[in-house]
Amino acid sequence: MTNFFAKRDRFGHGNALWIVLLLVFLATPAVWSLSRIDLENDIANWLPEDDPQARTLRWYQEHFQHEDRVLVSWDTSTLSDPRVEWFHSRLVGTSDAEGTRRSGSKLIKSVTTPQNLIVRMMKYDVEPAEAVGRLEGVLIGTGPLKVRLTKEGRRDVKQVQRMIRDRAAEELQLEVEFLASAAEWEPDEEEANRLAALIDGASETSDDDEDEDEEEAEGFDPEKFLLPDHDFQVQYHNMRRDSETCKKLISLIGGLQALASDDESDGVAWVDENGCFFHAGAPVALSISLTDAGMADAAETLLEIRRIAGEVGIDTDEFRTGGRPVAGSALDEMVKDSAWNSSEDIAPWELHRRSIILLSGLVGIVLAFVMLRSGRLATLVLVVSYYTTLMAVSLVPLSGGHMNMVLVVMPTLMFVLTVSGAIHVSNYWKHSATKNPVTAVVEAVKMAKVPCTLASVTTAIGLLSLMTSTLRPVRQFGVYSAIGCLISLAMVLYGLPALLQFWPSRSENQSDLRRDGWTRLGLLVARFWIPVTMTSIAVFVAGTWGLKHFKTETKAIRYFPDHSRVVQDYNFLEHNLSGIVPVELVIRFSRDEQSRLNFVERMEVVREVERRVREHPEISGTVSLADFQEPHVALPAGASKLKQRLAKKRSSIIERRVKGDGESEGETGASGFLHVADKPTDLELAGDQKLNKSGDELWRITAQVAVMSDYDYAHLTNDQQTGELDNIVKSVLKTHPGSTHVVTGMVPVFLRTQQAVLDSLIWSFALAFGVIAVVMMVLLRNPVSGILTMLPNLMPVGIVFGLLSWAGQAVDIGTMITASVALGIAVDGTLHLITWFRAGLRDGLERHDAVARSLSQCGPAMWQTSLAVGLGLLMLAPAELLLISRFGWLMAALIGAALIANVVLLAALLAGPLGWMIQRGMSVDDSTSVARQSPAEPHLKLSSASTTPGQDN
Repeated sequence: MTNFFAKRDRFGHGNALWIVLLLVFLATPAVWSLSRIDLENDIANWLPEDDPQARTLRWYQEHFQHEDRVLVSWDTSTLSDPRVEWFHSRLVGTSDAEGTRRSGSKLIKSVTTPQNLIVRMMKYDVEPAEAVGRLEGVLIGTGPLKVRLTKEGRRDVKQVQRMIRDRAAEELQLEVEFLASAAEWEPDEEEANRLAALIDGASETSDDDEDEDEEEAEGFDPEKFLLPDHDFQVQYHNMRRDSETCKKLISLIGGLQALASDDESDGVAWVDENGCFFHAGAPVALSISLTDAGMADAAETLLEIRRIAGEVGIDTDEFRTGGRPVAGSALDEMVKDSAWNSSEDIAPWELHRRSIILLSGLVGIVLAFVMLRSGRLATLVLVVSYYTTLMAVSLVPLSGGHMNMVLVVMPTLMFVLTVSGAIHVSNYWKHSATKNPVTAVVEAVKMAKVPCTLASVTTAIGLLSLMTSTLRPVRQFGVYSAIGCLISLAMVLYGLPALLQFWPSRSENQSDLRRDGWTRLGLLVARFWIPVTMTSIAVFVAGTWGLKHFKTETKAIRYFPDHSRVVQDYNFLEHNLSGIVPVELVIRFSRDEQSRLNFVERMEVVREVERRVREHPEISGTVSLADFQEPHVALPAGASKLKQRLAKKRSSIIERRVKGDGESEGETGASGFLHVADKPTDLELAGDQKLNKSGDELWRITAQVAVMSDYDYAHLTNDQQTGELDNIVKSVLKTHPGSTHVVTGMVPVFLRTQQAVLDSLIWSFALAFGVIAVVMMVLLRNPVSGILTMLPNLMPVGIVFGLLSWAGQAVDIGTMITASVALGIAVDGTLHLITWFRAGLRDGLERHDAVARSLSQCGPAMWQTSLAVGLGLLMLAPAELLLISRFGWLMAALIGAALIANVVLLAALLAGPLGWMIQRGMSVDDSTSVARQSPAEPHLKLSSASTTPGQDN
């Protein structure tokens, strides 16, 4: 049958012309589609609607007002800082007599300050000091440990600090840090005048607003919470005031004294009595809720918040922000900066800062030209590879999809696979061109067709297995990457050969293609195939054994470097103020339980749950409706009926008051913490009513969790409700059979999502490995051969990820996906090396010589692919975004390991048992082919002899 590239149409044009025209035609819509691509990293939308965690979160948001909020603070903020109220007023503006909002930012929906909450608590007879304590770890912090020295201690502060540092390191194994003393904010005269004019100009409020502000402020005196005098502050990593370590440090510092002298036999105290303390009220934070427009453009909203902060006298360098909108905006910004950073302070020669992606591409391009030793051939290989990447990525916006932290790896996968296949086809073309340049393209395609098709199809099948995942981004990655593999196959087998026909490279002489070094390496490996195989397997087993320490990273904040602004802000907020991530606990009281317990008794149950939850070391603070009420002492068992009736009446009054007030106060009002369900809600099965029944009373407790700690969220809660928070709640509710609980919020959803992603990717890799193994078994017609062939394909992943685990490095989503890329590269090299090996056997070579020749013919192509792509990806290592940096150096390591596995282990196996089985299978095929032929020469001779009369006589 005539080869595709040998055919011509009725006008005499070859098929290559039509392929090139098709490529040109498709490029324009692909570029247009690529210009419309955007990022979407909201993991709350990743789970399917019927997922229990997603359904629980949606149920929670339907019953309680909930918005993504930005937590803001600044280093010198205190409860008495006037900038807190100024900042609040400038953000939300004021309302006129008709209730119309004036001034303020249209991107801001509401702002909650600690002063607002304290005043609301005081309305329910909560003492101001008690209110401050209840908000500690939520919107009020204590900051570092304060130290007040005696007169003798102030004589040599450096010596005191040196003593603290040395003893803390020796006795407590702590590395402490000293900070200057905190102080109340006092602007200079010029700044004070500017701020006075600004505030006076913005204070045109209605009389109603003024009266409301005065009424709210009545009774709260921030002057009572001024910072006490102190000389310096002390902190250490993950300091928690209630921990045993912190208590020991306080005792150590409080007992410091000078050495005994003639006048003072016991020494002189350096630290004042009770001079080592924490102070609640510095710093403080504001919780800002964004409008829909603000959430749609979080980056612009954060700039607006920072601008307004500067207007009210808050130093930009000490302004801190945290929350999902902050981390999401920072992630998107750093991804964009990796592609092109438009900052003006970058020098022209600092290409690694201007665009790490561009630097990686340029290095790959230069190496491709150097390694292929042909400008034309390198250009065509790169054109085909980048074109494949362009076409695959353009499918995302064209089909209505969005790029995300999973899908962002796909362009690299497409580029690497296409470069590998294209270099191998170029290698086939070089060898064919030495015999006949005219038919070189046809012969190259004929040789490359089977290994390239098998490599692409098997990889595509493995990627399609991701379609079984419940997560939308993982399914997208699977289907887009599988289509990309088929596009890559078409470009390698049709696009590149078509371009070679129009712009062929200079053909090389047979002597130019001789690779004596590769031949000697092949002979050496073949000669010592037993020790080489045993050593390789031993290294593989040792590396894979490290996988028992395998762990995953589920916190997106770890994608940022330690020196980045977002990490510094998060560290400040969590060390000094509050955990960033909220966990929502919902306590459910059935109708029967509501009849058994009155409102106040139910509130005290919630208060007890909250108290125990607050004691968890990873919870910085909690808030619930119970915080806005004074505790009520339960009646003794033998109380009189009169006392019981009075208690019931008092409970009813409090219930009406609580439920009647605060309905318009949003998330921090009564409706934000208490809700009565008007209809049942199912969780898993229709009618199970596991979330709530009609009439159930739902109480909300919000707990703030640290995201910067090394603590694994999976210990807090899980789907089986056996986490630490679940056990805490159960310990309280076990005496109340009509009450249950639910833990929801972004922590459980994030855990569920991340685990599902990793499970899907591991399952996909295993399924892809199995599919490829079956294909190898069928191709080689021997199950044992297929299994042996897969050893070099598994070796890169086992060794690299095993070493990562040995080193204690956690694997995130981006690095986990590299396993699929490594498998594709390894399989590609394996198939091409076996193709050359079988060709050598057909030419009558012995196994050892066939190994040497296959390495001399295929080794350069694998080396060129690995060096050009591997070093190009290694250039991503200096990237600011650790997600990109880890992906770059890990991919480079996997590609290098895949090269070694094929060149060393596969070559040794071909010289040994694998090669013997392949050779035996080929011999059986040849014998079968001969047996199936019609009458052969010996039969004709025998027939001729038998018909010769009288010859036997």
